[in-house]
Amino acid sequence: MHVLAHIFTFIIITYSNDTTKQRPANNRAKITEMKDSLIAELEKGIDAERSERTQHYFGIFPGGYGEGDILLGIPCPYIRKCAKSFNKMPLTEVGSLLQSPVHEYRFAALAIMKDQYRKNREAIIRLYLDNLDHINNWDLVDCFASHLIGRWCLEEHDEGILHDLNQSKDLWRRRISLVAYLAFYRKGVLGNSLENIDNRIGDSEDLMHKACGWMLREIYSKVDKHVVESYLVDSYSRMSRTTIRYAIEHMPEDQRLRYLHGDF
Repeated sequence: MHVLAHIFTFIIITYSNDTTKQRPANNRAKITEMKDSLIAELEKGIDAERSERTQHYFGIFPGGYGEGDILLGIPCPYIRKCAKSFNKMPLTEVGSLLQSPVHEYRFAALAIMKDQYRKNREAIIRLYLDNLDHINNWDLVDCFASHLIGRWCLEEHDEGILHDLNQSKDLWRRRISLVAYLAFYRKGVLGNSLENIDNRIGDSEDLMHKACGWMLREIYSKVDKHVVESYLVDSYSRMSRTTIRYAIEHMPEDQRLRYLHGDF
């Protein structure tokens, strides 16, 4: 089932900024001016040296998961600060920003969406799901998945979207299906996250090994440590060393060492 189908179970989505309605020319000009003004502010933070230094960190090299992305080297705190100043930007322009080839512009768009979520949640989630192809690096996933799609699924008591994303061949959709559950863990709710983790425990990508271990660690710390202890015993032989090391990080030292070596 397409991931959007679960949303329509609950609501009929309408955009408060309906792109099918023709706006007066002066209004369209103001909207474009807002987007251009944000880009101008962001460009003040461009750091070519930082960009060069962090390309590998975001997999931006031939054959890397971020190959083809454009990284300007703008520091994350500065992006968030700029986005906060423009967090009333109409969603038509936020969507345009989210489709930018520039990494930091996409980050800014997601930051604005996070700020607008409470007042415009249905349209925000529709925009998020319509643009999954542009949410395509670990920071874009990790910083916002739980605050947007994870929060939505928790509030709607419907994890079907995350189940569907979990089955995807796309790395970033699969990572979203795990990281989004941080919204649940913050409320002490496990949901179906362990099933999603188990489905992906054998994935080949190191980013998925880390995500599985990270989520197990969060379940241990925030939800139920016994669930994680039992899961590690049952699944130890199927897990990468990276996943195990991440999962046991918050255990007491003596227990951590035993689980690290499979001494149960």
